[in-house]
Amino acid sequence: MMPKSTYILLLLVPMMTSCIPDEINTLEGSWSCQETSQIYMENMKGTSIYPVYFAQDINDGNTYYIDNFYQLGSGIEVKVKLSGSILTLEKQTVDDIEFEGDGTVNSSYELINFSYTADDGGGMVDHVQATYTR
Repeated sequence: MMPKSTYILLLLVPMMTSCIPDEINTLEGSWSCQETSQIYMENMKGTSIYPVYFAQDINDGNTYYIDNFYQLGSGIEVKVKLSGSILTLEKQTVDDIEFEGDGTVNSSYELINFSYTADDGGGMVDHVQATYTR
């Protein structure tokens, strides 16, 4: 017969291992964006840090929508495609600004390095470098 402490240990081990977080394999969720904008750097003399949210398309697991992209506000989204570790922002106009760019996602889905352009039609195209972290 096993001692009581062994039974308790056998009951606790599965519960402890179930608390270990699963590996992240999606971009979906909240991220922090640290962004350096060529145009805004001249005007603001700094880097913007703001939250964004990646929502996965329910019909296409490789398509995501980034809410608050370019710090345009909640409810304003751009559509991006993920292929392997490459994130592509195909040319699209959102809130009267034309965006296009691409980036890379690290293997643990915790870091994205992204470069894109933003053209509001005013004659100056903004070149942006952004780093997203969880």
